[in-house]
Amino acid sequence: MKTSKLEKVELELATKEEKLRQHLLHVLPEAAESGSSVFTNSEFNPSNLPAHLFRSDAESLLNSARECVRLREVMGLDSEGSIGAIFLEACQGHASKNPQRRGPRKLASSVLLALSHDR
Repeated sequence: MKTSKLEKVELELATKEEKLRQHLLHVLPEAAESGSSVFTNSEFNPSNLPAHLFRSDAESLLNSARECVRLREVMGLDSEGSIGAIFLEACQGHASKNPQRRGPRKLASSVLLALSHDR
């Protein structure tokens, strides 16, 4: 990839990851307290809720996380431990059929903790 193209993708990635981080830092404290399911969306929907019952930002969070992971792949960067991957892993954990899975409060708290260590 040309340097100018790489720099453009790098800037786009940094911008999108920071936007996702700020969005999550805004919604996760309330979710950790109330149990509001930030992690339910069209792809990760363990209770088969109709889409109109999702949080209004459910799809934008999912799409933002996916885009962050995709941009990391384009740049040849590891996405493990990145903000997009952390969110997607939480969604996957929430949708798990494992009876020992963490609920939305604990998941929100764990993502907040991961974000504080991600810097």
